[in-house]
Amino acid sequence: MLAAKTANLLWGAIPTKPFVLFVVVSAAISVSAQVPEPTDKPAKKPSVSDAEAKIAEQFFQDGRKLFFQSKHNDAIAKLKKAVETNPAKTSYKLLLAKSHRAVKQDAQAIKVFEQIIKSNPDHVDAGIELAELLSPQKEPDRVIAILEPLLKFKHSYSMYHMLAEARYQNEELNEARQYYEEAIKLNPRNRDDHYQLGNIYLAQKRFAKAGKAYETAGTLGYSSGVFHFKLASVYFNLRNYVGKAKTAKVVGGKAGQISNDFYLIDPVPGKKDSFYVASPRSAVFQIAKAQQLGVDIFDIQFLEANVWLTAHHYEKADAIYKSLVEKVSKEDAGLFWSQWSQTALGLDDYDNYLARLQKAIDAQPDVYNATMSDALVA
Repeated sequence: MLAAKTANLLWGAIPTKPFVLFVVVSAAISVSAQVPEPTDKPAKKPSVSDAEAKIAEQFFQDGRKLFFQSKHNDAIAKLKKAVETNPAKTSYKLLLAKSHRAVKQDAQAIKVFEQIIKSNPDHVDAGIELAELLSPQKEPDRVIAILEPLLKFKHSYSMYHMLAEARYQNEELNEARQYYEEAIKLNPRNRDDHYQLGNIYLAQKRFAKAGKAYETAGTLGYSSGVFHFKLASVYFNLRNYVGKAKTAKVVGGKAGQISNDFYLIDPVPGKKDSFYVASPRSAVFQIAKAQQLGVDIFDIQFLEANVWLTAHHYEKADAIYKSLVEKVSKEDAGLFWSQWSQTALGLDDYDNYLARLQKAIDAQPDVYNATMSDALVA
């Protein structure tokens, strides 16, 4: 039943239905301009005399020296003269664009990079810098149009990374996944890439792969309330609710706490300071971690209740469901009452089992009507 529950995880936001999972990226960004289309024939290069070429080269060398001295405004003045004197030299334009970029003159830099790409569609360096300035988040279509043709000339981490971000922004998850996978091969230490790859696997219900990607991101230092919430959802779907039964000694510990990378479930009867514990690779641990980092909304509390229910800790589940009664939305009412009815059944409270199931039927008769006959038999 839970596997049929869907939820949206907004970009960078908290999932509204944590334990069954789709990640939906926010609406596509409108594109205000298009990439200049390469002409079939390269533009005819203006001819310059030997004397003009020599003068242009001197301007370039002077500008280059100023650029590496970080005197970028002075470099721009020299390099503009070099380009004006000999417009055919791509290297002059490239350094001019980089100089504009160095002093945050992005519009001017974009204009020059576009000139380079128009006359030299296979210029990889100009394409990468132009894509960076345009931004995969702001203009994903233009970034894709610029970079994808350049892959036949060069494979670099930055190209795959930007293409992955652009495809993700456009909700093209299969393409984004492939690009993130290639980016990670070239730079396996970027935790953000592993996290985004985990989001894609999660959206595609590839829970084992999502778990591995999230775990790698966590090993590299990624941590946030939303991250741990998503990882809890993954472990829930992998049925890793509390993990294998273990005990640990924690002086002064209290059930419900995280201590020394363990979640303390319950005290061990007759043993002082001993607890049954769950490891980080469990849904209950990750829920507690998310709550510790400030994510303590209805959705994660509902997930926690469902974790305890499926792990047969009925009393823990019952207490959480009871605390959520006033918070349940109309959309969630059917599932909520159905789940809570199962808790009553686990506690041999048959009257509440039937009463709560009836509320589930009242909320969503087309879904739960058929369950009452089975409930009466049970």
